[in-house]
Amino acid sequence: MKTIILLAFVSFLLISCDNNKQQQSVLLGQFTTAKEMHPEWETLFTEKYSVTPLETKADCLIGQIDKIKKLNRHYYILSSNGQSIFHFNEQGKFVSSLNKMGQGPEEYHHIEDFDVYEIDGQMEVWVSDNTSLKVYDASDFTFKYKIAYPFIIHKFRRLENSHILLITGQNENILTLTDKDGNIISEYLKKEIPFIMFRPVQFVAYKNKYLFQLGISNSFVLFNPQTETFRKCILTEEKSYLSEKQLLDLFNRFGIDFIMEANKGSYINNILSLNDVVWIQTSQNGENYITKVTKDQIVSTVFSYGSVLSTITTGDSDDSILLYITPDQISDNTTGFINRLGSKIDSQTEDNPYILEFFN
Repeated sequence: MKTIILLAFVSFLLISCDNNKQQQSVLLGQFTTAKEMHPEWETLFTEKYSVTPLETKADCLIGQIDKIKKLNRHYYILSSNGQSIFHFNEQGKFVSSLNKMGQGPEEYHHIEDFDVYEIDGQMEVWVSDNTSLKVYDASDFTFKYKIAYPFIIHKFRRLENSHILLITGQNENILTLTDKDGNIISEYLKKEIPFIMFRPVQFVAYKNKYLFQLGISNSFVLFNPQTETFRKCILTEEKSYLSEKQLLDLFNRFGIDFIMEANKGSYINNILSLNDVVWIQTSQNGENYITKVTKDQIVSTVFSYGSVLSTITTGDSDDSILLYITPDQISDNTTGFINRLGSKIDSQTEDNPYILEFFN
């Protein structure tokens, strides 16, 4: 009798485990492995696009682009490895720049991350400098105030209720939610080094929620700003992509060289979305792919780093997919790019980059 009861209990546990596995949330069940389909850009993105030249003047020369933020049709560009932010209007005309590197109370030693918000009718640029969030007026970059933290902060996202979602570097957990004054509300996700992989857009907007990817694994944290709750999910049920457990195993075996080992297989590198469309960057056996996933269609193509397509994860916009083009890439394009006035762009080598946007 005891044996029967024990077997029944074990069976119950096994069924419970199976049910838990089945209940694991999958974001894109229809997405599997990518393959080269040689799509036109209109198919990979949309037929509606614009190219905006950024004004080139001595006081707004852009070096390396670290991140682009578009809000209210204006462009804000973090440049030169976190040194400066440049503000351009919807025509690409230079408005102002933030250049305040230093040790003063209104200065920063480095811009780890930035974002732009409209708060009470005023446009503000928020900057993370690892120990605080500094807030500047977006029109002329005059300093307004700062939020200090007693711990290291990296990336962030301000929520509509003024709470702030952070990636922290030295805390027990990776994700921290604070109030507008920097007081901790909640924490989530035990710190594991390979889970912390910095991206230009760390918290990806997805169906009124935000996604945080665990390194280059198939696992994500889904944050709901309405309930301010966290939960784990996976992007796809495709087994060939590096899982959370496999990522940790690689790091434990190879240390900081785990990326080289990961490159021998397949993993998810990045994700972004616009409305109901998702684009995924993957690495599969040494090849890099971008895949567009909709309810009715999946389209993929190979890309190389340093190309226009590789800039797709640099931009953050609520009404477009943002990429950028350098003057030499425009010269190399045989079909030519057309600006928003319908004219073919004639670029010069010393020009600033061009913003390329696709709209749904």
